[in-house]
Amino acid sequence: MTLQQRLGFAASDRVLIVHADDIGMCEATVSAWRELHGVSNMTSASAMAPCPWFPAAVEAAREAGESADMGLHLTLNCEWRDHYRWGPLTGTNTPSGLYDQSGYLHPLASDTYQNANFELAYQELAAQMQRAQSLGLALSHLDTHMMTALHPDLFQHVLTLSEQTQLPVLVPHYHDAQTLANESHMPLELCQRTSAQINTAAAQIQPIDAWACLPFGQYLSDEERLGWASHVLKYYFTAPGVYCLIGHPANDTPELRAIAADWPTRVADRRLFGSAAFGAVIQQEGFKLIGMKALAALCSSHQASTQAKPQDCMPA
Repeated sequence: MTLQQRLGFAASDRVLIVHADDIGMCEATVSAWRELHGVSNMTSASAMAPCPWFPAAVEAAREAGESADMGLHLTLNCEWRDHYRWGPLTGTNTPSGLYDQSGYLHPLASDTYQNANFELAYQELAAQMQRAQSLGLALSHLDTHMMTALHPDLFQHVLTLSEQTQLPVLVPHYHDAQTLANESHMPLELCQRTSAQINTAAAQIQPIDAWACLPFGQYLSDEERLGWASHVLKYYFTAPGVYCLIGHPANDTPELRAIAADWPTRVADRRLFGSAAFGAVIQQEGFKLIGMKALAALCSSHQASTQAKPQDCMPA
């Protein structure tokens, strides 16, 4: 049975998650989420526990109540290099290698891979989970900032957290490991290992069929952004299945402009997510919209059936 069928849709249906990354990175992301929630095309989001505005993101989700669909954006990098940085929750008095000489998370995944103690990285990911839980964020899923934790020696920790919390992981199957290599710039051998992990744990984490991230630094007018997203829906997400379109919506504020050279991209995503024209394209293409909570319900069902009849439960 396909994932869309297990979600209650027809085998021929195309199902879409419209996902907002980086909530809590700064105030502009939190206010954008508040404004988009429940009145836009956005169906899911994830927040970054090491960032200064994470508590505000949690507060926003808690105020929204049961309708909130927010996951944990597991964060091992801080891509900003100059005036705006964040560090690991586990601090700098550990041999984790997750931080640079200034005590902040490394800017790039490659820096993390070169310097981190992969085994000790679990402590940081677990600390981010603990912060979310202690602040009262009802999580819908897990996902990974900048795809860093898709390295197989880190992804095993994501799988552990997923198993402990019965939460899905927002990630495609990657049956073709070369696709992951193209997207993550990891060596193919590592991508093959990650692909095997995903597919072995499929019944636990509920991987989707494919995703696409709205591009940075191009297609920034409303017409261009809508055209790019429409092309993906029409010509990339073509077969029946479950798909995710990822953006980084934020409001246009002085703070955002000071932090992020790519602020026009984030503001363009904010406009697209709230666009009636984009909603019309989704409807015209026949997509069924869901959030990650729908996949979380499958994880809970799988956990219950595994405990009841372990011999009957095989990975999908």
